[in-house]
Amino acid sequence: MSDFLQRYGVFLNVENPDNDARDALLQTVCTASAAERMGFYDAWVAEHHHSPFAIGSALMVLLSQIAACTSTIRLGTGASLLALNDPLRVAEDIASLDLLSGGRIEFGVARGGPFPAQYRPAGIASAEVARERMHEALALIERLWAEPETSFDGRYFHYEGVAVYPRPLQQPVPVWLASLSGDSPGLAAERDYGLMATPSADLGQVAGQVAQERSIRGEFPFAIARFFYCAEDSRLAIEHGVEAVRSYPRLMGVQFAPGKLPPMFAPDAPEAVILANAVIGDPAQCVAQAKALQDRLGSHRLLLKPATHDPELARTALALFAREAGLSAARSSGGAWSASCKA
Repeated sequence: MSDFLQRYGVFLNVENPDNDARDALLQTVCTASAAERMGFYDAWVAEHHHSPFAIGSALMVLLSQIAACTSTIRLGTGASLLALNDPLRVAEDIASLDLLSGGRIEFGVARGGPFPAQYRPAGIASAEVARERMHEALALIERLWAEPETSFDGRYFHYEGVAVYPRPLQQPVPVWLASLSGDSPGLAAERDYGLMATPSADLGQVAGQVAQERSIRGEFPFAIARFFYCAEDSRLAIEHGVEAVRSYPRLMGVQFAPGKLPPMFAPDAPEAVILANAVIGDPAQCVAQAKALQDRLGSHRLLLKPATHDPELARTALALFAREAGLSAARSSGGAWSASCKA
């Protein structure tokens, strides 16, 4: 049984609306570092490729910078796109990050989401092929971390007598599947992985799937990301947050398969539908919405994805939530909070 009911974290996508890539990357590091000071439990960073807007393509590089600027907050890959990467390199990078961070890595993996432009340069024919490659790569990576020498003969990856070093500090590294569809829940149950729901996932559907999995599996690690915006003025918070959610599919270039479009991303989605699937409002409203998620989902991690392109507003919103929720500011150690990381 889990020893917590709800933990609060942040979910960060490196967004570059002003065409200033250096600032966008530094602001992401600053927000993750600030989240530690506010008392958030974990910070997850998304991986995207071939987009001028979502520029978190070098996920391991970015997380290493965040690790250097923090000392207590847990750091998640949200998610590592295994289908697009060399699994041996990913195994080495995650192990090194885990060692350098003092064992703070959460290894979230995904096939790549509704972004076909990410698959084509890698020669991947479909989302289903990407999913198969992801699962096979993950199985290989776990063996590489556990075995002195690995031979692997899969559909996509073939190795004979290979070993990777270093090995992670955590044994095992926590693994999360950023999917509730297909065979992901069954695989998670078989291998004791956590499951994650994306910011746009419909809450009603997610709640049903989580209840079903708990009826089969009992308690298990579950995380849900939600679009989030908090301001002292409730109406202004709603206007700002809802508009950011409405613009997100266009800016990200998402292309959902027929029948898979989340209700909140429909062109004519009512404000009520967006608000029902997000955490948006004044501080008291946002904390109340978070508590309602706890009542509905049981034990989970709530990952707040700022629904704003202004990093200062994002940090202010997170600070308002942290204060209202009574989060305890983390204590930095060893000078990890450097001037270059301050917001």
